[in-house]
Amino acid sequence: MTAVILRDHGVDRAEISITFIGSALMRRLNREYLDHDWVTDVLAFDLSAGEPAGMDMPLVGDVYVCVPRALAQAARLNLEEEEELMRLTAHGVLHLLGYDHGKPAEAKMMSSLQEEYLNKFSPLPKVFV
Repeated sequence: MTAVILRDHGVDRAEISITFIGSALMRRLNREYLDHDWVTDVLAFDLSAGEPAGMDMPLVGDVYVCVPRALAQAARLNLEEEEELMRLTAHGVLHLLGYDHGKPAEAKMMSSLQEEYLNKFSPLPKVFV
C-alpha cells in the first residue's frame, strides 16, 4: 500500500520505516517531539533534510503507529483491527507527503485519500497481521 501511495504522488525514491509501538513510547514521542502529553494513534516524521522529495532526493521518514490505540479505535468503531492499522499506516504516509488535517478542508481531503487507499487494498491481506 505504501508504495502505491508514494507512486501516486510522484515519489519514486523513498526510505520509510513503519514501526508499531505501545502507548508508553507513543506518549513519550508525542511529548518529546510535539510537546503533547498524550497518546496519539500515529506520528510521522519527515527526515528528508528539509528538501522536497523528487528525482535527486528521496523521501525519508518514520511512521509510528500505536497498536493499543489502534485496537481501541477499531473496537469503538466496530472495525477490523487490521483495517484500522492499515488506515493509520496510510494516514502516516500521507503526512510524510505533506498532507495535514489542521483545517476542515484539509481533514476532509486527507480522510478521503486514506479511505481511497484503504479501499484499494480490501479485502486486507492476512500477511499484514
